[in-house]
Amino acid sequence: MAQGYRQGSEAGLDLDAWRRLVDGFHEAVVVLDPAGVVRVANPLAAVLFPHARPGAPAIVAGRSQDLGGGWTAWYRGAEEFLEDASRRLLTITDRAGTLLNVVEMAPSPHPVLIVPSARGRLEWWRRGPDGEITAARTTRQVAGGTPALAAVLDGTEPHAEITRPGDGPWGGATGPGLAVRLAGGGALVCFGGLRDPDLLTRYAERAAAAVRLSTRLDDQERAVAALRAHLLPSPLPVVPGVRLARVYEPAHRGMPIGGDFYDVHPREDGSAAFVLGDVAGNGLEAAVHSGRVRSSLHTLLVVEQRPAQLLTLLNAALRAAGSKLFTTLVIGNLVPVQSGGLRVALAAGGHPAPLVLRSGGRVDEVAVHGGIVGVLSEVRFQQTTVTLGPGETLLLYSDGVTEARAHHDRQELFGDARLKAALAECAGLPAEAVAEHVRRTVFTWLGPAEHDDLTLLVVQAEA
Repeated sequence: MAQGYRQGSEAGLDLDAWRRLVDGFHEAVVVLDPAGVVRVANPLAAVLFPHARPGAPAIVAGRSQDLGGGWTAWYRGAEEFLEDASRRLLTITDRAGTLLNVVEMAPSPHPVLIVPSARGRLEWWRRGPDGEITAARTTRQVAGGTPALAAVLDGTEPHAEITRPGDGPWGGATGPGLAVRLAGGGALVCFGGLRDPDLLTRYAERAAAAVRLSTRLDDQERAVAALRAHLLPSPLPVVPGVRLARVYEPAHRGMPIGGDFYDVHPREDGSAAFVLGDVAGNGLEAAVHSGRVRSSLHTLLVVEQRPAQLLTLLNAALRAAGSKLFTTLVIGNLVPVQSGGLRVALAAGGHPAPLVLRSGGRVDEVAVHGGIVGVLSEVRFQQTTVTLGPGETLLLYSDGVTEARAHHDRQELFGDARLKAALAECAGLPAEAVAEHVRRTVFTWLGPAEHDDLTLLVVQAEA
């Protein structure tokens, strides 16, 4: 063919002859000149190579044949197109990306995809002659202005000719076009080129499956995001006379929630309740249970402020709710002292002992005992009170800190002694710097190794 083009009448072939030759093919055929410009495209090419317009440069995919002299013919059958569309559509997991790809790959020079949206509305995704894809939303009544389209959307007809598009956002399409039903209450309308009901229907079936899958994945992601937002610890509040800081490092780096939790609840009188806890296990199940514990505590704080009594009530509430996971926690009640510093009442349920960093650098362990929470019916909790002078610090932590395993020896734990030494190095530092120093020390010990949920809460009396 390329020789015929170069030799002209000697070969008896010209562009018109080429067009007549390929028009009867049952495959899409596009012929590109040496510059990559489309010189010939049969009617099926307008469907299966919608971006390949005669006279314009094009990049096409399919089977090719070298015609010599830099000329190339490209071929594509309907089955090849549908298989390729299925593969590409199922690689996209978000709904918006799937809808965009359905329109981008649709076998039409000017496709319009119409799908149900929230609150009974419709989304219109369309590709214009320039290849740009745009989207709009309308009420469902807008589609009623085109009766043939309404019949397809309602499922009354599997496909229908659109001779006169109504007032919808058609993107400049004037008709005629062919609308085919998209399972789930949508439609794909194709303007220009061949209007093959069988090909468009088979493409719409694949598109509907991809849209269905991506919509389900989007719904799941929104549910997980809402759950995650509910389970994530709240930002630390401002409490007069108190500096607060925290470290929250869940075990699973790809999931920013875990079984550890903390909360601080300020009161109008200037006092505040605080808690740091650890649910057995990690991951989503532990995170859900920690959310249950936090919610229960938030409710119980309305009727009780004394830490030991709060733990007794929490134990009963979790058992009544059928708790299967045990929880350890330290709960406290702090009151600013008029002369400076804080008075802190503490109770614990099976949790590592809090530490106090005194102004001179000494680290004291707060002896407060109690059983694990949420499993046993007969559990006793002790309560003790500590006083923090101006600038002194109370550190609460989960066992993920002391049980952090060394990167050079997975049998060696970080331990209580190293934690106390790291805290002693923080004398005179503000709360945020204390939290960061301990965090950095523990993660230097860990290196790149995996770790359990790891949480710190720093409560410091303002200097």
